[in-house]
This record gives sequence, C-alpha cells and structure tokens, in this order.
Amino acid sequence: MIKSYDLVILGAGASALMLASYLSQKGCRNILLIDHNPKPGQKIKISGGGKCNVTNEEVSEDNYLGESGFVASVLRRYTPQQLLDFLKQKGVVPKIRSLGQYFCTKSADEVINALRKDIKTADFLLSHEIISIEKDEAYTIQMDKTKLKAKHLVIATGSPAYPQVGGSDIGLSLAKSLGHATEPFVPVLVGWTVQKDQFWMKELSGISSWVSIDVGHKKLFGDLLFAHKGISGPAVLSASLYWKKGLVKIDFLPNSSLKDALRDRKKQVSTQLQLPKRLIKLLLENIDVKDQPVQSLSPSEWEKLSLLKAYPMAPAGNFGLKKAEACRGGVLTSEIDSKTMQSTLHENLYFIGEVLDVTGELGGYNFQWAFASAVVCAQALEKKLLAKI
Repeated sequence: MIKSYDLVILGAGASALMLASYLSQKGCRNILLIDHNPKPGQKIKISGGGKCNVTNEEVSEDNYLGESGFVASVLRRYTPQQLLDFLKQKGVVPKIRSLGQYFCTKSADEVINALRKDIKTADFLLSHEIISIEKDEAYTIQMDKTKLKAKHLVIATGSPAYPQVGGSDIGLSLAKSLGHATEPFVPVLVGWTVQKDQFWMKELSGISSWVSIDVGHKKLFGDLLFAHKGISGPAVLSASLYWKKGLVKIDFLPNSSLKDALRDRKKQVSTQLQLPKRLIKLLLENIDVKDQPVQSLSPSEWEKLSLLKAYPMAPAGNFGLKKAEACRGGVLTSEIDSKTMQSTLHENLYFIGEVLDVTGELGGYNFQWAFASAVVCAQALEKKLLAKI
C-alpha cells in the first residue's frame, strides 16, 4: 500500500525549511520533506562564504528580475524586519556587514538549526531522487526507491546552481509534466569570462576596485574583482542577472567626474586616479593614453580618458553553474497566485523559492524571496491543513 501524506514538500532548502518550520509551529501534521541531498539546507550552508547573507536592509521588487507586480505582492506579505524578528526569537541575530546586507555572526548553521529545531511535526526523506509526478485525485510522487501520495504538494526544488551541493533542474521538469509554462534556467550571480580585447584584465587577477556597471536599464555598484578567468566580484555578479548579450559599460570612477578626478593640472594622470596602480597602468595602455601631466593632455586624449567613466565590453560568457549563486528562469509566475503561491492550473499544487521565475540581485535578496514565498504559501496551507483536524 502506498503511504499518503497531507503535505509533501519537494526540496529541503531555504524555502522548504521555512515552510515546514512555520506549519509545524502551527500544529500541522502528516508532512514530509523529500530531498536528494543527505542533509537539509546544503546551499544555505555554503552561502555568503559560510555566513549566510539572510536578507537586506532595503528590499523591493526593483532588486529582482521577474514580474514586478507578482514579486511586490509576495514581498509585502513578509518583510525583512519580520524575518529578522523571527530569527531573533530563535536566538539568531544577523548583523549588517556591508551595503545593508545581513549575515550570520557565526555561521550559516545558525539559520539551518533555527529552522530545523521548529520542525517537530514533519518527517524528512533524504537521499531520494524524485523521478516523476502524476496527478489524479491526489499527487503520486515516484522516486528511485519508493512511491507515495500527497493531498497537497509544494515544489521547492530550487535551481541547478551549485550542482556540487545538489543544485538541480528537476523542478522545471516536474512543472512541465504538469502543464506549467517555464523559462529555461541560466546561471546568474556569476563572474564573466572576457573577449580577446579584454585579456589584459586577466593580468590583474586578485585586484579589486569599486565600480558601477551599466547593463540594460540597471546601474549596479560594488567591487569588481579581476580573476584569472575574467572578472567577478559583487558588481559583476549582480550585473550578470540582467545581462543576456551585448555591451555593458563599466565606470571605474563612479564617485567623481573625470575633471574632478584630474583636478591638479600639474600632476601626472596616474597619481590622481584613485585606483590600484597596476589597474591604472593597464587601463591607460588599453585606451592608448600616455601617462603625463594633466595639462599636457590633448582634446583627443581627454576623449579617450572619458572611457574610464564608460568602459565598453561585451562579456564572452560566464563562469558556469558551479560558480553561479543562482539561476535566471523557472516556472512562469503568470500561472501562480501571488496571494497563496498555488498553481492556477492545479488545485493543491504550490511553487516557492528559486524554482519560480524570480531572481534577486546579490545581497540577501534571494533568501528574502525564498523565506517570503514560503510564508505566503504556509499561511494559505495552514487553513487547509488545520481545517481537517
């Protein structure tokens, strides 16, 4: 006989754990979480350099790629302050480290343990591969080792980013099999490889500089880190979310105009640019401007120097899924109710977290999305699950 559950949650990452934690605290029972990893919360554990960037001081739909009305509706229902208050009740007090980003003070295990501690009325089925789902009067979940049924089903399987800790695109396959429209997953929040014209950047591996990057309609600020493969760092990772192809423009002097930066006409250009010396040297060589006193610059050289404020480059590609912190794409939100996270195609089917076609910039935005979408879903499920008791 096939075992049946009131609720099965596919996945045991941030959104799944928050959902199970919330429902367990409300007294909901007969819940099962399934994951192919041997332990829950594996992506949480490695996030933020092991310190888990849980949220950001300022969060709005403008920090996300996705349907803005849908994103705004979910974010309104569970704010960063509500998340911080929830964590504080569990003894976890994240601190702002930079640019409004909240990190755990000790390790990401603080968040994992806080969520797991509350999951008292749910079971885990780990190291199980999900093969398929069939919909009849309930949902039949076929796995590699067993089969079971669920009256309510939540797909919280995340994206294929970080496959080395279990990232997978199984959620998209399952959604498609149930008739949902999807957008293919593409790695984002990831470094860029460079074209031959920018190979000089590889010589600066290990050096970083504060920049802004214009990509599409967005301007992103942060450190740019030169790497042996190309360029990375917070500014690049956030910009990668919005880049699909074509040129981006890098402002190497985002805090001043060119004339303000080169105010002293008697001094050399290189001594006045507040940039790492090796970067200045290679930048000047690349734009074909000789280092000289500012007063000696010709009009054409001033024109070339303006490229420091809008250096054009077309990334060759990116560092790939193993280095990506997230993926663009997922289940289209046009077929999801933002007030409940329920499918508009199938009753009692829900999608939360990164499996949806909503992706945030670097800085805690994706965890806030995972937790907010989970709470919205939990509030809708709570009524259904408790109604039968």
